[in-house]
Amino acid sequence: MNPRIHDVQNAIFRERTMRARIAKTVIVALLAAGSAAVVSVAAASASEDTGTAISASIASGQRGNPAPALTELPRSALAPEPGRTTPRPPTPDPSRTTTPPPTPDPSRTTTRPPTPGKPPKGYNGTARWFSPGGIAGACGQMIRDSDFVVALDPTMFGGGNPPHNCGREIIVTYKGKSIIATVLDASPDAERYGIDLTRSAFKALAPLDQETINVTWRFAK
Repeated sequence: MNPRIHDVQNAIFRERTMRARIAKTVIVALLAAGSAAVVSVAAASASEDTGTAISASIASGQRGNPAPALTELPRSALAPEPGRTTPRPPTPDPSRTTTPPPTPDPSRTTTRPPTPGKPPKGYNGTARWFSPGGIAGACGQMIRDSDFVVALDPTMFGGGNPPHNCGREIIVTYKGKSIIATVLDASPDAERYGIDLTRSAFKALAPLDQETINVTWRFAK
C-alpha cells in the first residue's frame, strides 16, 4: 500500500475517534454540570477542532447576563392533583328558613302577675250582735246563738243561688283579739263593710253591753 494513502487513512481514523470522544464528553458534562459545563466543553471541543481562541468567560462557564431564576408557582395556580376533588359548598335548603325573633313592641307592656300568699289587708266596719233564735239564715242553714256565725252587708254578701260567699270564713279583730266566724247570713240594714255576729262570737271580742264595736275583718281564704 502506498505510505501516503496509509497516512491519510490514519488521520481520518484519529479525527473520527476524537469527535466520538468529544461527543461522549459533552453528554457527561450535560449530566454532571448543567448548561455552564456544556458551554465550556463545547468551547474546548471547538477550540481543539477548529483552533479558534475562546474567551475566558465562555471557557469558564460564565455568561454576561445570568439566567433568570425559576420560581415555584403557587399551589393554587397549578392544575388540580388528579384523584383529589374540591367539595362544593352545601346548597341551602329552601324549606328551612331562620326567622328572627319578633321585635318587642314598646307600646305594649307586660303586667306582672299578683304575688300569691298575701291576703288582702281587710275591711274596717262596725260589728253588732244578734240572736238568730234557731232559724235558718240567708244561706239556708240553721243558726244557733252558740255558733260563731257572721252576717255580711248585702254588697259583701253577694248574689247567686246560693250566694257565692256562703260558707266562707272571715277573721274578725278587735283590740288585739281575733275570732273566726262563718258566713251564713246577710244583714240588710248593715252599713258598708258592717257585720252582725252571733252572741257567742261577739262576746269573744267584747261585752254584750257595748252593742257596737269598730272592727277589722278579712276573708280567711
